Amino acid sequence: MEKSLKKAFKDIFKWTLVLCIILSMPISKSLAASSNIEDRKAIILILDKVSIEEIFNSNTPNMDILLENGAMGFMNIRAKSSLANRGSTYLSLGMGVRTLAPSEGALAFQTSDGKIVNTGIKDIEETALDVTPNNQVGLLGKIAKENGIVVGLIGSSDLDTLAREATMLAMDENGVIPFGYIDSDLLISDDDVLGGSRLNQERLLEEAESILPDIDILFIEYGDTVRIETTDEITTKEIREEQKIKVIEGADLFLGQVMEKVDLEKTLFMVITPNPSSETISRGNFGLTPIIMSGPNTQRGLLTSSTTRREGLVTNFDFGPTVLGFFGISEPRSFIGESMTVVDNNNPEKVLLKNQDQNLYLRKYRSYFHKSFIILIGITLIGFYLPRLTGWNKLPNDILHYLSITVMIVPLMMMTVSLTGYKSIIFDLIYVFGGSLIISYILNKIFNEKLVIIAILALVTSGLLLIDIFFVKKLMIISPLGSDAIAGGRFYGIGNDYMGILLGSTILSFFVLFHLCNSTKYIMTISITSYMILVTISLSPFFGANMGGTLAAILSILMIVLVMFDKRLSLKKIAFIVVGAILGILLLAKLDSLFNPNPTHAGKALEALMIGGWSKFFEIIGSKLRQVLWNLINSSWNIILFSEVVLCGLLYRHKNMLMELKERYSNLYKGFVTILLCSIAIFSFNDTGTIGTALALTYLFVPLGVVINDNSIL
Repeated sequence: MEKSLKKAFKDIFKWTLVLCIILSMPISKSLAASSNIEDRKAIILILDKVSIEEIFNSNTPNMDILLENGAMGFMNIRAKSSLANRGSTYLSLGMGVRTLAPSEGALAFQTSDGKIVNTGIKDIEETALDVTPNNQVGLLGKIAKENGIVVGLIGSSDLDTLAREATMLAMDENGVIPFGYIDSDLLISDDDVLGGSRLNQERLLEEAESILPDIDILFIEYGDTVRIETTDEITTKEIREEQKIKVIEGADLFLGQVMEKVDLEKTLFMVITPNPSSETISRGNFGLTPIIMSGPNTQRGLLTSSTTRREGLVTNFDFGPTVLGFFGISEPRSFIGESMTVVDNNNPEKVLLKNQDQNLYLRKYRSYFHKSFIILIGITLIGFYLPRLTGWNKLPNDILHYLSITVMIVPLMMMTVSLTGYKSIIFDLIYVFGGSLIISYILNKIFNEKLVIIAILALVTSGLLLIDIFFVKKLMIISPLGSDAIAGGRFYGIGNDYMGILLGSTILSFFVLFHLCNSTKYIMTISITSYMILVTISLSPFFGANMGGTLAAILSILMIVLVMFDKRLSLKKIAFIVVGAILGILLLAKLDSLFNPNPTHAGKALEALMIGGWSKFFEIIGSKLRQVLWNLINSSWNIILFSEVVLCGLLYRHKNMLMELKERYSNLYKGFVTILLCSIAIFSFNDTGTIGTALALTYLFVPLGVVINDNSIL
């Protein structure tokens, strides 16, 4: 029997791994250039501090021409700085990593031989590499130079002081841009514009014409948008917006003049906004700005990339690989981003505005959903445990049953609330929590056995999450328990919130079913191990891209086998399990790196470790530990996690109760132990594991409360 069990495990692992590799091979329409790259040019127009609405409200016939055979989207431009530090976003674009720039980064000057030199290069390196070590300042310019691609920059955002942050995007590792012109004599006085100065378009065009024959990549910093945004003059919002639109229309006119000077069949055009406008920030969007791209191989649609896997969304990580990829330069080891691709869409403007509204809604109201869920779980735990541990009067059984089932329905309702279109916060809260309570009432009326309801809900939750990961790939991402596109912590896959729910609900559902069906330990072990392998694949880099969750799932499989066969968990066995899980993770990351055309952050992290060695390892560990500490201090879910930890200690003191529970509910008790061990793994191997751990433990303490309450064990 044991040999057949081992053979079954080997067969399951072999075929699931083969399926995993096959299904993970993405097919996309690349923006990369064809093999013929002679005489190609890239023109990048920088319109900083503008919103997508301002672009849409402007008369921009030349940008419209680009969009007829090009794509548009939002670019996440987050950097490691406050919103006041405009230069960090430019430096991040050039380095392909979220970094920090000093104020000296705006100091750049023209040399007598026509080059541009950023004199703050030493300060830039010291600041950037302090927060993001093992990276390269001026990476885009450096790789371009090494491959014979010549870069040029014209224009600046100068007003009362030097504002030449765009040089940090175009420069090489020495702070040098081979061609360009950024001096203040590009400006002319104009009392009719805010700030009193604007670009001299004729002079700017002359500079562009003079260097175009000698360069391959031309950056144009059309700084008038910044000058209007940063002026201290007292004026109305309407006047400011009116002037901004005039500037955008002027920039579009200049873009059209440049388009006449190049071969459109061999030129990549991009319009980027490294920093959001003040009006955009006031609405809560501090991380997403518009981006336009059009080239020889593009079509009308929405921009996306393997970094985000979201239609209409890319990141600043993707900028460098896209520009270099147009020239046939592939640098997967240098950049963590991927070249942008296009998804066909005939009405990208409508989609982007809808996505922006949704992102702003979630950004504004996400905490309402979380705090309401926290309160609901807290009331449920208090209702179950406080009376039994203190002797106080307890709530009526019916209320406790409704509360417990409602808690387990909420994650499902959170996943589907986006289908209603996020009407209003009142409507959506009623939908999630009122709907959960109504379903709880109905289920309690239909089923007498509460564990049957728990098993059904846990299994449905687990199944729906897997369906979303493998096929839908949307519900969790735009759920209130999902990711925040503006903050940019995660763009695809499964976040730690739903990861904790997935592992907790999966383990609970099977062990409750085992209790109800009274199956043999061999059938139980094969069943849950097979399903957990599927869960592990769903969390792996190929699909869910949650490395901490993958590690926790692998650990859970090994612990399930030990628990099912009543093996004691010694330190030696725990160490063996952890080492085995880590080796499994490394194997998955290596497979991701080798077989995935666009590796996830897991595969790239392994590549970075191979190149960077121990210094890169300690950089990653340090970043993760800082994130863990931040969450322990700031996360609202700490109150639930702390309560659950206290409950663990209090229940451990009632050993007689635990022994009675183990004797009367042997299979269920094993499930509770497994969830507890899995939760420890979730917390240990995730930088934002606080929420995931709290939610996973909810699938322990809520069902345990039901069992204790119904059977008066304590």
